[in-house]
Amino acid sequence: MNKPVGKTVAVVLAGGSGERFGEKTPKQFIAMGGKPLMMHCLLALQSSSLIDEIYVVSAKGYLDKTRDLLQSYHIAKAKAVIEGGATRKESSYRALLYLRRLRIDPDSYVLICDADRPNLTEDLIQRNVEAAKQTGAAVTAKQATDSILYSRQGAIVSEYFPRRMVFQAQTPQTFRFDIIFSAHKKANRSKEYDLYTDDASLVKALTSAKVAIVEGSNQNLKINTKDDEATFISMRRNRHE
Repeated sequence: MNKPVGKTVAVVLAGGSGERFGEKTPKQFIAMGGKPLMMHCLLALQSSSLIDEIYVVSAKGYLDKTRDLLQSYHIAKAKAVIEGGATRKESSYRALLYLRRLRIDPDSYVLICDADRPNLTEDLIQRNVEAAKQTGAAVTAKQATDSILYSRQGAIVSEYFPRRMVFQAQTPQTFRFDIIFSAHKKANRSKEYDLYTDDASLVKALTSAKVAIVEGSNQNLKINTKDDEATFISMRRNRHE
């Protein structure tokens, strides 16, 4: 008898302060393109046939506001709002610990995405899930178009990397639960991994899983600054013309 396939859940990281955006209110709550920024991502996940449940990680002090928005926009797949940590890594781990307490099947898949990437598509979700089911881990990444260099001291070039071999990581990133939980559990034991800036880098460093690359694009924009907001609005305008 075949073992039942685990569910696929989405973890949406919406716990950032958004300091670079220059507003008192975290940017994920600011209206862009007719709705709060975070809702673009959440609505895409709500409408996806591949996502069974959604868990939102929010900043302390904004949990109720997040719950109110989820209700207002009818995000029925949202099962919980989880208080985030001081760093992105800590916020991801808190979500995974929450899922662990729910006794999630280790063979389930977790799609982790930034709340401030408003152009999430069903195609990108599908390619992530399919890739993760092949290798256990997948990262959306865009091939670098500029020359990339590395500097040990910050002022002198130490090394250039071949551009064809360099990619810029994006989200979503998707993992079998046991793999991503194991990576975060190990990372949590040592400050050595505090500088790792995404989930796929932890999986690469701390597990034997092969991390598949899912092709990203400039369309998969992350909103960090007012310039990014202007780019997003321009993208929406061009799509509707």
